[in-house]
Amino acid sequence: MSKHVIFSRNANNSALSIEAIHQRAPAAFSVTKADRLTDRYVSLNTSDVLPIMADYGYLPTQAAQKRSRTASPMHAAHMLAFSKTTDIIEAGDIRPEIILYNSHDGTGSVKLFAGAFRFICSNGIVAGEGFQSRIYHSRALNGFEEMLRNTVATLPTLMGRIDRMRGVSLSTGDAYDMAIAGVATRWDDYTGQPKGAYAVAQTVKDVMQVRRNGDEGYDAWTVFNRIQEGVVRGNAMIRSITERFPEGTMRKARPVNSVKENIRINSELWNIAEDIAFA
Repeated sequence: MSKHVIFSRNANNSALSIEAIHQRAPAAFSVTKADRLTDRYVSLNTSDVLPIMADYGYLPTQAAQKRSRTASPMHAAHMLAFSKTTDIIEAGDIRPEIILYNSHDGTGSVKLFAGAFRFICSNGIVAGEGFQSRIYHSRALNGFEEMLRNTVATLPTLMGRIDRMRGVSLSTGDAYDMAIAGVATRWDDYTGQPKGAYAVAQTVKDVMQVRRNGDEGYDAWTVFNRIQEGVVRGNAMIRSITERFPEGTMRKARPVNSVKENIRINSELWNIAEDIAFA
């Protein structure tokens, strides 16, 4: 399995082979369920929805899975991102995607999210409020197909929101408000708590850093992407409180290494960006 969610795509962002999905997210092909679940529990297997996605013209372009030392890797939470076949071949600077989140351990429902992939920074974005839906495993494939159609129908709206963000110029104050709120999706401010990782003023500055040509702007879309990359991919300086260093030391944050947290943080970042851009 890939060590981090950010390494869960092909280097050229093409469609993943079945073998590649097996390597990155073996639970996607599970046909069993966790031992603690009774026979009454009906599981909607991810492998069963892959042909449905293909029928709608969507191929998997990302696969990642929760890493666990105790739970079976075949029942773990996992995510797959799907892109329209034509968008994979004729991609511009951004393409819409559909993100599937599922598990076979009885801990949650099957979820679909509208999202997008930005090529310049390889950012996979998961949209928030109004762009996500869920279905219980018991609803089986008929319910999934209806949920998929509804998610596909939201993609033009999502791309329209992105275009609107591109047209919104943020003040320096608004940009830093977005960064402060974005940082808070992952780290608390340190106010004397016990050991853990905490944000400081430098953390906010770091997530706002321009990392490449094309990311210099202060339109809401570009600022959002800088913050998203800084929060999810790490490298921002944070304060680490440990038993060895109870007063804290500064270190670079690691990338988000949790499928569930990746989706949560991305969704919250999207909501923050919309709230500030369209206030």
